[in-house]
Amino acid sequence: MKISDKSRKLAGRIEPIISTVIAKYVTPDEVGFLTVSAIEVSGDCQVCDVFLSSISGPERYVKPVQRHSKKIAHELVKTLKLRHNLEIRFKEDKSVKHVEKMKKLLE
Repeated sequence: MKISDKSRKLAGRIEPIISTVIAKYVTPDEVGFLTVSAIEVSGDCQVCDVFLSSISGPERYVKPVQRHSKKIAHELVKTLKLRHNLEIRFKEDKSVKHVEKMKKLLE
């Protein structure tokens, strides 16, 4: 995904808001305790990838969040007063699992 200065700024504006918006639609009972690891916004500021990790949640915690992606995107557009729609894609942050594998290999 091509990243521009404008998309970096938008990602910075989304970062402090998105956790509270997600919490409105998804409970810890469904997905465990979510952490937003990273946010990447495309160069044209139309697509936003949100990387999530879950503590004590089910193995497939991204699907319940993705189910509410349109509502979350709508609320973000309204809160940030954007002039265009935003597509949000939630993805699993695999770096946590990768670090755990590396620790096991080093032991």
